[in-house]
Amino acid sequence: MFKRVRIGRLFFGSFAAFIAVLLLISSWIGYSLTSRELASNTASYQQDLLNELNKRLVTQLNSVEQMSLAAYRNIETIAFDPLESDLFERNRRKVDLISLLASITYSTTMVQSIYLYIERPFSTDAQGPLRVYDLQKVKEEAWFPSIQNNDFAWIEERTIPTNSGPIPVISFARKLYNNSGIYYGMLLLNVKSSEIQNLIRGETEGRSRLLVDASGRKIATIGNPDLQESELENIRLLKEKSGSIHLTSKPQGDSLLVWSKSPSNWTLIEMTPWNTIIHGSIRLALILLTVGLSAIFVASFVTFFISRQFTTPIKLLVAFMGKLPDRGFVADLPRDYTNEFGNLFNGYRKQMERIEELLESLKAQHKRQREAEIKALQAMINPHFLYNTLDQLNWLAIDSGQDKISKILSLMGKMFRIGLSNGETLIPIADEITHVECYLQIQQIRWGDRLTFTISIDEAAKELYIPRLTLQPFIENAIIHGFHGRKTGNIRVSVHLLNQDIRFQIEDNGVGLRPDWDQPKARKTGGYGMRNVKERMEAYFGPPYGIRITSTEGTGTEVTILLPQIRNKEEVEERYDVENTHY
Repeated sequence: MFKRVRIGRLFFGSFAAFIAVLLLISSWIGYSLTSRELASNTASYQQDLLNELNKRLVTQLNSVEQMSLAAYRNIETIAFDPLESDLFERNRRKVDLISLLASITYSTTMVQSIYLYIERPFSTDAQGPLRVYDLQKVKEEAWFPSIQNNDFAWIEERTIPTNSGPIPVISFARKLYNNSGIYYGMLLLNVKSSEIQNLIRGETEGRSRLLVDASGRKIATIGNPDLQESELENIRLLKEKSGSIHLTSKPQGDSLLVWSKSPSNWTLIEMTPWNTIIHGSIRLALILLTVGLSAIFVASFVTFFISRQFTTPIKLLVAFMGKLPDRGFVADLPRDYTNEFGNLFNGYRKQMERIEELLESLKAQHKRQREAEIKALQAMINPHFLYNTLDQLNWLAIDSGQDKISKILSLMGKMFRIGLSNGETLIPIADEITHVECYLQIQQIRWGDRLTFTISIDEAAKELYIPRLTLQPFIENAIIHGFHGRKTGNIRVSVHLLNQDIRFQIEDNGVGLRPDWDQPKARKTGGYGMRNVKERMEAYFGPPYGIRITSTEGTGTEVTILLPQIRNKEEVEERYDVENTHY
């Protein structure tokens, strides 16, 4: 009873270990689920925040665009002309133009300065917010390609010189046209980058955000949002106004990308390192992992302590299992165990007794197997002996000048090789036709010009397969029996593809077949090859496939063999391996 209790404790220890493993799995699942949930909540929160910031940002950017449009219309109204003949009128309009553009910078803190590009620039106050440049200079600016094909455009962040030092700005450029639609100048409003960045930043700190225009160009950034051009292009092509993506291909690590699009296609993007989002998940996973490892340690200690009570019988059993099955050694196994180990010892004892019986049986089987292998090796020697003998006879015939005998021996060697085919049941139709042709050439040597034959075959049929030695028995019958007593003979062999089938036809002009040709004979007088082929076809293929023979006494015989097209011999070869056919 006490030993059964110890078995129960072992089970309990194993169960404790199983629970510890489950805790490890739970830690991983908990980490995965919480990571997804945190990423989802973070993305949702950031989308709401970006939507609100985008609204404010678009409002301010639209106000800059409206300022530019109002200035454009007022400039046209002032109609400053540097070629004006009236000096007083020209100065008055110049002062009005300077006052107009300066008032825009004074009306808002966003605009730092204004650049005006015209054909005949005039000097301005170096301390003032207005700069006037030659229109030809605009083509030399790095930002010119951004507006070259547009009437107005936002220009990405750049640095301009001022009296207080270089200042980063984001500019809005607008082309100027007169009433006749002729382009005569360029107006550039330089917006302080810090103002745009404050709008992008909102009330949050330490974020990486990026402002992108409708064409996918980076206009302003805060933090360090490292995005590739291809990634920006993918976001630009998305139809969703807001969304999030988990980027896994960043060199600096995974990140969460959240974006918000305005109706005017301004896109505000925020990048958050993935490790920042899942920091809480990692902490929770570490806690669960610590608990799991502690449980494993405790369970392992308890299991090890309890398992020591079982090591003696187990080691004893393992020692006996490692010995060779010598007769009678199982009698040394203990018999005083009444628990599960007693059942194991008794079962092992019976098993070893059974193994002794099997060993005796295996010895006898091994002896029979060796005898069979020797016979198989002898059987393998026979074809090679036959090939070598024919080859030697062929050389003797050549040395003796017996060309016909040499040719017959050569054709016979080729026939034997195809006929045996290394034990293959199915051979290519091309080989079967070669076998038939060799046989006919041998007979033609004996008959001379009195025997003629023709063979026609579809090229596509040559690669298909056929049971070996299917056609030769019918040709042999035509020559031996069909042409018996005749001075001449003609044989026609044709192979044609019919849909998924293939048809073989063998025709001769001999005396025809007897009505009882397919009946077994009382004596082995030959002629059973055709019956054998017919029985094989019926057994392996069945209707509608098989052999049809039509014969007219005195005029000849026609044999038609219809078979399916066999392209993969491995699929059907097992059906033939069970039977050895001899001719």
